Amino acid sequence: MQKLACPKCHEPLHLEGNSYYCPNRHTYDLAKRKYLNLLLNPDKNSNNPGDNKDSLNCRKAFLNKGYYDPISDTLNRYIAEHSHPDMQILDLGCGEGYYLARMKKMLNHEDYTYYGLDIAKDAIMMATQYDRSIYWLVGNSKNLPLLDHSMDVISCLFTVVNASELARVIKKDGYIIHVTANPRHLIEIKELIYDEIHVKPDTFIRLPFPIIDQFDLVQPIQVTSHEDCLNLLKMTPHYYHIKKERRENIEHMQEMTITIDIQFTIYGASHES
Repeated sequence: MQKLACPKCHEPLHLEGNSYYCPNRHTYDLAKRKYLNLLLNPDKNSNNPGDNKDSLNCRKAFLNKGYYDPISDTLNRYIAEHSHPDMQILDLGCGEGYYLARMKKMLNHEDYTYYGLDIAKDAIMMATQYDRSIYWLVGNSKNLPLLDHSMDVISCLFTVVNASELARVIKKDGYIIHVTANPRHLIEIKELIYDEIHVKPDTFIRLPFPIIDQFDLVQPIQVTSHEDCLNLLKMTPHYYHIKKERRENIEHMQEMTITIDIQFTIYGASHES
């Protein structure tokens, strides 16, 4: 059973025809592509928030080649090893939907309910191409359109999160999987682009929840075509910091070896005092 909530009043949403209603009769129409726009105007920081379409297309093309499957496999394996019947799973900042769609396919549990939320409407429209049985939602991580303490698992891969909203929607016995980049993640790209690499302290990405588990995934990946190299560059924020004199050389690369170096942090539901 779905656990959607009205973003205006946080009352339960129910489907009637092609629209979702709450008891206060706030109404949200289901799009033809089977996604739900629950992003309120006050929650927007621009007219078209989130990643742009070019970046999303590059990410989808790169991910569908399987280069980041080790990340997806590690995520799915952890959930499979810590699962139970009738789970409610949210992928927060789901982007174009690759990780969540692959998760649903690999876990293969008909009794699980999946939600993918992103602030970018273009991303959610792309995500519906994978699997329309997933609840694809346009929304803001600062105002999650989900009922209190309704999620068993929340996955957050390379995305900005809001701790108070995570605490509100996660079940008391649920867990949060936070995937963040270590300083040497994609170090080869950084070395191509920057004269000097500055390491940011990780205090900005720690969440105020008790840590259940924590481990790194470090793996070299061989990117084997010019198109894939360019897609990788364009799907990262580093691409837009390339100096003009370096851009041409980088854009003509035919292959490259990159390093996946990321951290999985598993948090329990209770806030630390």
